[in-house]
Amino acid sequence: MPITLSIEFDGYIYDLLETRRRAAANAPMDVTTLLMKELVNGRPMTDEELTSLLRNWTVGELGTISASVSIVVNYLSEHPDLRQSLANDNSALPDAIDEILRMDAPLMSNRRVSTRDVEIGGRRIPAGEKITILWASANRDERVFGDPDAFCPKKNRDQNLLYGAGVHVCPGAPLARMELRVLMEEFLAAVDTLEPAPDEQPERAAFPTGGLSYLPMIIGKRQG
Repeated sequence: MPITLSIEFDGYIYDLLETRRRAAANAPMDVTTLLMKELVNGRPMTDEELTSLLRNWTVGELGTISASVSIVVNYLSEHPDLRQSLANDNSALPDAIDEILRMDAPLMSNRRVSTRDVEIGGRRIPAGEKITILWASANRDERVFGDPDAFCPKKNRDQNLLYGAGVHVCPGAPLARMELRVLMEEFLAAVDTLEPAPDEQPERAAFPTGGLSYLPMIIGKRQG
């Protein structure tokens, strides 16, 4: 998200928090209000922490899903046999989508703060260090996946870090998977032609966003 847009978006969230405080007992008991009442290590979260959480959930739902759709559609356009196979048997779609997004990440990186001293890959990271985690790189580690471009959904399923892992697993993963599955089921059932446009080139999104910002396609609608 561009810096100026991010600041503007944060402003909407700060206003929302103030609105909930003014409403007090009359505030709707939704996710935002519940987070404002939540205690972490015995204290309520700061507005900065709440804003970070709400921003990530909201933007993740919009931007990351959009990026995921562009990646999956682009991959299937380049692999017509796989597209046809999934159209014939959509029970394989969930694993196929996860695997495509392992190879081509919709979310390139995320930020964390280390809570204790730790050594990873021979490098010591002290407690309190701000770090950037490159999901895209981790999901293409040859030591784990062999050829990172090989489409092996069942083999790679348990090592796929698309939605994180452990206590940091994405809370929106079930919703994201459902949305992508339903969307692709409907899309594949509706089209009989999916090809890259011959005279135009797709454009990759700018880091840290994944996916494609421009994806010219030839899409033929299934008759009947």
